[in-house]
This record gives sequence, C-alpha cells and structure tokens, in this order.
Amino acid sequence: MAKPTNDDYISIRRVAERYVDAVNRFDGEAWGQTWAPDGVWAVGQTYTGRETMVAAWTGIMKSIPHVYMHVYSGVIDDVTGDTASGRWYMGEFLDLPGGARSMNSICYFDTYTRIDGQWYIQTRKFSALYRGPADLSGEFFSIAPA
Repeated sequence: MAKPTNDDYISIRRVAERYVDAVNRFDGEAWGQTWAPDGVWAVGQTYTGRETMVAAWTGIMKSIPHVYMHVYSGVIDDVTGDTASGRWYMGEFLDLPGGARSMNSICYFDTYTRIDGQWYIQTRKFSALYRGPADLSGEFFSIAPA
C-alpha cells in the first residue's frame, strides 16, 4: 500500500467536499461530476454509470424537502498510480416528508480513479453507523468492512 501524498489527499478530500456541497444544494449535475463515468454507487441498491446514478439520486432527492450533510473525517489508505481507496465519515440531518426528521451517521467505503489529473469516486459503498433522532436515541450499527 502506498501512502497518499498531501496533494492526493487534498484532491480526494475536495471530491468528498464537492459531493456534500452538491447534496446540500440538491445539485444533481455537480453531484454527478464527483463520479467517474463508469462509477458504482452501492446504497442498498447498486447503480452503475454516472447517468444512471444521477437519475436515481435525483429521484431520491425529490422526496427529501431539506438536508444538511457534512464531512466528519476521512482516511485515504492507498494511492497506486491513478487509483486510490479510502473511507469518509459523514453525517446528515434530514427533514423528511410529513415533518419527520432524522439524523444519519455514515461511513462511505470508496475507491477513486484519476482521469486527466482529476480524482473521481469510482465506487462508493454506504454503511450506516447511526440512524434516528438527533438526540441519539435511535439505532447504532457496527462499522461494516469494505
């Protein structure tokens, strides 16, 4: 395993931050631009290819009136040439239809690819760490390995 350079870590973190920014702005085009063209998004159901993922994401987001997602921390485990792997811990506060609200803590297990000098998410696997009320009275989950 090759440790990432500071430049690689910063560039990959920017992808994570652009992803979160796009979620918070409900911007499907910007969200899609964080993904490799043949990326794979595994969130219970698996979607393959940027166009397919953006269509699915846009449909999901139409059912959510408000969201605030944020990046907690991330680790890049390996950078080998134009590929990398890592994990990002994120949280989101959701205002759901009918006035329900929820807080989610997430770990994304990712791989990345560099295309023409730009890093993109190649694969992203969703793993729930917590889901429930913001007072933390909901359900906690064990971290699932990649």
